[in-house]
Amino acid sequence: MRAALAGTTEGTALLRAPGRQPYHDLPDVASALAEARVEGAHLEPLALSDVASFIEGAVEIGARVARAEGAPELARLASGVTNASDVAAAIRRAILPGGEMADDASPRLAEVRRTLVRLKAQLQSVMESFLRGKDADRLLQDKLVTTRNDRFVLLLKAEHRGQIPGIIHGSSGSGASLFVEPMPAVEVNNDIVSWGEEERAEVVRILRGLTSRMRDRADELARTVEILGELDAVQAMALVARDMDAIAPEIVPASAGLRLFQARHPLLMTSVVERIGLARRSTREPVPVTIEIAEERPALVISGPNTGGKTVALKTVGLLALMAQSGLHVPAAAGSALPVFRRVYADIGDEQSIAANLSTFSAHLANIVEMTRDLALPALVLLDEVGAGTDPTEGGALGVAIVDGFRARGAMVVATTHHGLMKAYAQSTPGVACASFGYDPATYEPTYRLELGTAGRSLALEMAERLGLPAATVRDARSRLDVKEAQAEALLKKLEEDQTTLRAAEADLARRRLEVESAEARVSLAEREIAARKRTEVDAFARDLRRRGEEALRKAAETIEETVRRLEAERRSSAAAAAKAKGNVVRLVRKAQDEALAAPGVELPAPAEETPEAPVSVGTRVRVRSLGVMGEVMALHGAEAELAISGKRMRVPRAELVALRGAPRPAVHVHVSRASSEKGEARSAGGSSSEVNLVGHTVDEAIPRLDKALDDAAMADKTELRVIHGFGTGRLRQAVAEFLEGHPHVAQVHVASEGRGGVTVVHLKE
Repeated sequence: MRAALAGTTEGTALLRAPGRQPYHDLPDVASALAEARVEGAHLEPLALSDVASFIEGAVEIGARVARAEGAPELARLASGVTNASDVAAAIRRAILPGGEMADDASPRLAEVRRTLVRLKAQLQSVMESFLRGKDADRLLQDKLVTTRNDRFVLLLKAEHRGQIPGIIHGSSGSGASLFVEPMPAVEVNNDIVSWGEEERAEVVRILRGLTSRMRDRADELARTVEILGELDAVQAMALVARDMDAIAPEIVPASAGLRLFQARHPLLMTSVVERIGLARRSTREPVPVTIEIAEERPALVISGPNTGGKTVALKTVGLLALMAQSGLHVPAAAGSALPVFRRVYADIGDEQSIAANLSTFSAHLANIVEMTRDLALPALVLLDEVGAGTDPTEGGALGVAIVDGFRARGAMVVATTHHGLMKAYAQSTPGVACASFGYDPATYEPTYRLELGTAGRSLALEMAERLGLPAATVRDARSRLDVKEAQAEALLKKLEEDQTTLRAAEADLARRRLEVESAEARVSLAEREIAARKRTEVDAFARDLRRRGEEALRKAAETIEETVRRLEAERRSSAAAAAKAKGNVVRLVRKAQDEALAAPGVELPAPAEETPEAPVSVGTRVRVRSLGVMGEVMALHGAEAELAISGKRMRVPRAELVALRGAPRPAVHVHVSRASSEKGEARSAGGSSSEVNLVGHTVDEAIPRLDKALDDAAMADKTELRVIHGFGTGRLRQAVAEFLEGHPHVAQVHVASEGRGGVTVVHLKE
């Protein structure tokens, strides 16, 4: 049962994708398959064409369903469809759409039919020669060729019998015409008949061959018929479920009871009524009913006004239980649950029969007796108006006994009643529940809403008055009520009114609770929205800040790059201006130097003298012949000496060293006398060296030192500057050469003869 319901669920999924399948377009081939199983038999061309159509449609449908998603069991079932396309193709090649055998169905058939065409043309020529003869109008009844006994004949006038030699195949009904086969056409007709028999024999042979191919696949094709039948049934159930907006109920043990939420009877639903073509009694949709039968209370007694919906509710329970056990979805709300019943019994309606000598009461009782004999658990027993048709007191007692008897035997019972004794039984007996259908207190019109846990009034008098019974009659009936019955009816009415008031209060309380919950939900939603909006705004602000920072960084980087490019571009173009400015500075410095040297007490230091063949020891000031630089010996290492030159240390061969006499000072010493100090402030001018040592410096460090040395040399009015850069990797030498090229102070540059390329001599401009 669960598998059947799951299949219907998968069927509804298939309706969504790939959609409804055309099972109804497939021809029924069951009889053709049965006939094909007979050895030696052959199917007619139209039957074979139906088989081909079935195979083609089955293969296409099976492939679509097998590829569908969301329906694994139906896809697995569809994958079992046999692909007999070879059989269908053979049939299509041999049989034309109209059911005729194709000329090329076999080489022999093609040959036979070509011969027949030739013979018929020959015969037509013979017959037309008689029709065109000079005596045709006199001898022939009509100038046409017809057939008689499958042979071509002419219509000869009876009075000219014998005028055209040939075989007479009969006469017309009036006797005025004879069907004559002319002798020249007899032989040709004989050939046509012979070849026609040959054609029929070849056609039968081809049909037997095709039928034999079907016979070989008969079991597979029969299984395909079964599979498509199952798929067609599932699709039909899925279509019903879709039209009813039905659901698959939960299947529970019988001991768990029964739950139907918002259940509707299918025949009251507009969509179902329109589909099956029934007349619509109302344009309104049915009022759903909720029925619950708990495990501890397996019997339910329903009461309420006449025409209030009791019988429809009873039928709804039984029909939905049987639908679920058939694999059909039920028109109810989610959460509905149904057990599996071995038997479903129903005694509904009036079964009286004059022929069977059964009254209303005896007909009901006969049905109930049959139920008691055949009862098999788990069982569902539906009893409409149990105990009706006899004395109300006895009928009520009998009804109670019947319901209690089925309940005691373990059956699930749903009964309707108008008997007060039955209502009291339902309200006071453990294991029995009561329910009633409501009505409008003002108009006594049924609401068709079932209220669980309460017994209802029958409202016979009120309904009679509502349906048009004279008011006097109704008053007379009310006056004849027994006092106790009237009191009980009044008490029941008071209970109904109290219950109505209580339900209204409960509804109001539920409404208020819903409003409070809704308000809380709105507040919570607003808080979440505000928090989300704040987070969104903060995230947006942070993203904007990041974007602005990235934009600023990008613009700064672009500005720096542009500035660097401009400086590099302007460097060369501004060389002349810089040279002019430096020349002015040099002239001013020279003037100041001349004035300083002219002052009394100023003298330049004497240059250090070389000491020929003087020994070199630690602390001796020396000059390196090859490089032309001077330094101080810091350590001796055999044939090499470690020198300190301009704060850098380097090793050179001792043979390259020349000791210097004295300690030369790089700066000009200015001595100012007391008299001079009295006259004014002393001034000094710096001297400059004729060489600059760049060894040990990086390019970035060396270029500024070289630039400064060139300025100092120009201001000192030097004509030559030795640049010591060494030879290392050559990067510093290349950078020096590029820097000197085009420099405003530089007139000429060449590599010194000493120093093995590690010294560049710069000749300065005058």
